[in-house]
Amino acid sequence: MNAKRMILTNIAMLHLVFRGYRSHDGFGSIFRGQADATWDLLPKGGRKEFYLPENRDLGRARSWAKKAVAYSSLPSSELEQLAIAQHHGLATRLLDWSMNPLVACFFACHEKNNKDGIVYICEMPNEIVTEEANLNALKESGGVFGYLPKSISPRVLAQKGLFTVHCDASRKIEIKESNLKNGNPNLIKLIIPAKLKHEILVHLDDYGIDESVLFPDLDGLSSHINQKTLRMNNV
Repeated sequence: MNAKRMILTNIAMLHLVFRGYRSHDGFGSIFRGQADATWDLLPKGGRKEFYLPENRDLGRARSWAKKAVAYSSLPSSELEQLAIAQHHGLATRLLDWSMNPLVACFFACHEKNNKDGIVYICEMPNEIVTEEANLNALKESGGVFGYLPKSISPRVLAQKGLFTVHCDASRKIEIKESNLKNGNPNLIKLIIPAKLKHEILVHLDDYGIDESVLFPDLDGLSSHINQKTLRMNNV
């Protein structure tokens, strides 16, 4: 079975699509936006330039944690540590998703304005891991799991974030029939044409979805002001 593919024709279609798919606090549909529709649906640690076979990415994560304590206190859970590392840019086997489809739209549109973006709509995996899972457990596992983190950072909270955990890091999400048994697949690709990206960002800004909200720190605020300046100058 292949993923279902739709092409966005106008903003009104966004509301129609998202009306049909709900998060149910992360146990229904989850959403991910990518600025280039040709990018693989893989965590950073699973992409060829970062991929380390034989679970060596987990060793890198442990090395990161040993050094990270010099800058910030870390939770005792290794999975929570991995989530924090992910949000600070480390290449991990975690893939970011959101319970809010508008957040996914933002990430599909805020970069690569000459490329078609994509919003993935996926059913949360049936198998879930919790913060009690350590890296050794991930090493011994095979498949793609869901992970609903605690509010371990302001960004996770603001973005209504959650993850899929890929074991190993290069493992792709299996496309199969929806849990609803309606003949549809568990993964939908909503293509966002490049020509609609600017209009969607303006629309999202009206809804309060912007860098200053999704990245609740001074960097996010500065980026938001810069984007508003670029739009004023039609850049």
